[in-house]
Amino acid sequence: MKKFLHLFLCLTLRHASAEVTPLLPTYLGSFERNYYGNKPPQKLRTLWRTSLGTGKTFFKDRINVMSGAGWTGQPLLFQENGKLVLIQVSLDYHVRKIDATTGAVIWKSRLDDSIKGTPTYFDRGEGDERTRRVLITGSRHGFGIDLRKDSAWSLRGLSFDDGHEFWRHDTILTDSNSRDCDASAIVIGKKAALPLENGKFLIFSPDPLQSKTQGQWSLPRIDHQSLLYHKKDLPLYGNELSCESSPTLLGKSAYIAAGCGRIYAKSTATGYTYWSLDVGSDLESTMPLTNDGCLLLGIEKQFIAGQGGVMKIDPQQKGDAAVVWYLPWPDATFYEWHGGIVGSVTLNARYGSAAPGKGNLACAVSVDGTLRVFDHTVFSTQTNRGPRLDRHCKQPLVLDEVKLPTGTISTPIFVNDRILVGYDDGLDLYRVSPRGKLERLDRIRGKMFDATPIVWDGRAYIASRDGFLYCLH
Repeated sequence: MKKFLHLFLCLTLRHASAEVTPLLPTYLGSFERNYYGNKPPQKLRTLWRTSLGTGKTFFKDRINVMSGAGWTGQPLLFQENGKLVLIQVSLDYHVRKIDATTGAVIWKSRLDDSIKGTPTYFDRGEGDERTRRVLITGSRHGFGIDLRKDSAWSLRGLSFDDGHEFWRHDTILTDSNSRDCDASAIVIGKKAALPLENGKFLIFSPDPLQSKTQGQWSLPRIDHQSLLYHKKDLPLYGNELSCESSPTLLGKSAYIAAGCGRIYAKSTATGYTYWSLDVGSDLESTMPLTNDGCLLLGIEKQFIAGQGGVMKIDPQQKGDAAVVWYLPWPDATFYEWHGGIVGSVTLNARYGSAAPGKGNLACAVSVDGTLRVFDHTVFSTQTNRGPRLDRHCKQPLVLDEVKLPTGTISTPIFVNDRILVGYDDGLDLYRVSPRGKLERLDRIRGKMFDATPIVWDGRAYIASRDGFLYCLH
């Protein structure tokens, strides 16, 4: 009788109404991609660490064994029934829900391959508690599958409450060489939207009650699909057409930096493309929204004659007029990259007028480890010819720069007057003075930090390629 009562109470509590407040529910904290937490730490001392395991995945026709979490790999943060909890992905195929106070794993859910991106949280807001809260989660295409013949279930919907699978989506074969999903979705009302690495843009319902059964799987309701490249891109780009960046929400539009070097503005209602800008390169950077309604785009050195760097874009303008300025970084070889920005630009726009530069400062780090702080609203006296050497571009005022010990593809975060940036051999914490000068406050060496961190209440949470998620304070 006691065992039956215990089971009854467990099932009742499992499906009881939970009070969940999303604090950082998607990549870079919001669908404007410009919020990274409320209060950074003063030092980088380890409070706890949690194992994220090791997994095998195919990369360039060979098997790689990788631990922990890498690019982008940012944790999500929630307050659930009065406690802080994290959602963290891993290269060992698992999504984990973790107690943010202790590092204890609450549940873990296994997918079919390594997970590189960051999930997005969806809450239907009413009805059946068992199906209400969903994590929209991507992964690599599936370890051991035939990429040209088999299904690639690289987009899933998981329960936030206990991790069980609600639905899955097959990322079909296209001209692209990838069937992964690294992007983090945006949520618009009852729908979600994101690009897949096969070059398709999806608008769909993440609600499990809207899914349909096909064979042994539940599939989400797809409302729109369209390509984020043109056939005319193939001679230059070949099959390197994958969309790895996350869309930015501006009004009712999704702005997407596509692998074909073009930015698309898509209606989140219909999927209609009403604006585009041909920038060039292989765009992997997610674009944050500035306080003056513009987007900051990191550009890698690939498929372009000029240098990689950062571009400020005004989406209210068309053609060359949309490019406010361009800031190039010197070419530098780092693994397969030859310069520019693989991570994303971040800015202190959400931290008020008391923040250095009155919220108009931004930072980015190039693949060779050059971290720059600049005011995106002030022009310098220098000019350049843009990433394709085909236009006259102004430059913003660079306030300071430092060279990290090694290169990086990670995304720094800029919270008030602090910058936290990872690289291939460590993690640095900087203070930004009122004049935009960088002062290093602390440093960790000997661990690879490709993933993007978050901060909250004086703690930083960041995954490392050494196999662990760290809580630092």
